[in-house]
Amino acid sequence: MKTRLTLLLGLALMSMITYAQNIKLFTEEANKGNVKAQYNLGLCYSEGKGVAKDLQQGAYWYRMAAENGFASAQNALAYCYKNGKGVAQDYKQAVYWFQKAADQGDEFAQYGLAVCYDKGQGVEQDYTQAFSLYQKAAEKGLAVAQHNIGICYATGQGVKQDYTKAVIWYRKAAEQGRPTAQNDLAICYHYAYGVEQDYTQAVYWYRKAAENGYAEAQNSLGYCYEHGDGIKQDISQAIYWYRKAADQGNEKARRNLDNIEQKN
Repeated sequence: MKTRLTLLLGLALMSMITYAQNIKLFTEEANKGNVKAQYNLGLCYSEGKGVAKDLQQGAYWYRMAAENGFASAQNALAYCYKNGKGVAQDYKQAVYWFQKAADQGDEFAQYGLAVCYDKGQGVEQDYTQAFSLYQKAAEKGLAVAQHNIGICYATGQGVKQDYTKAVIWYRKAAEQGRPTAQNDLAICYHYAYGVEQDYTQAVYWYRKAAENGYAEAQNSLGYCYEHGDGIKQDISQAIYWYRKAADQGNEKARRNLDNIEQKN
């Protein structure tokens, strides 16, 4: 029985047995009160894995596990309330469930709760509290929280402005592959915010973000190619990256393309 439960309670096993078989097993165990099975069943219904997508059923099973104290389910239910998925949108309920999971140390819930304080959703806006929660999640390695901590330091929101610390946190998130953080780190190198100006490093991080599809970085990389900042001037490459960004609706890139065409 123990072996069967161990096999049951991991979504990684979706590759070993069919989704339909998992639904049957999850349902059996969920009805017995197994919180991990309840959570996994909620996930299956919410994402339409092995069963017709049903957001209400997803929220139902998340709630069952959440009320039994399972942090991942509490976090998932909070997002259901925040986004109105399977339940009526209710920011206060979102805050309630984020708090439940955050109190158990769930970094995703700590981040979600931080956003609520940051934006004043379901709770009075409090930048200091938002920063504190972002930091908790960031210290556990959550890239999006690390990036937001960098933004807080760069803007002085909820904490004393400190570009040097902003760079530290941007780098942590950038090294995990977060394009927005890669772009912000590139900007710091480009314009000497918190670090010595280094066009080569700026190009390096713009390229990372650009190759990850971030339009703002694609435009900036095009600019570097056009003007020879940190890299050999190459108008054809400038046009290539401007066009990449313009195709995503970036207006600055469209203007830059127009300027190059007028010059040539």
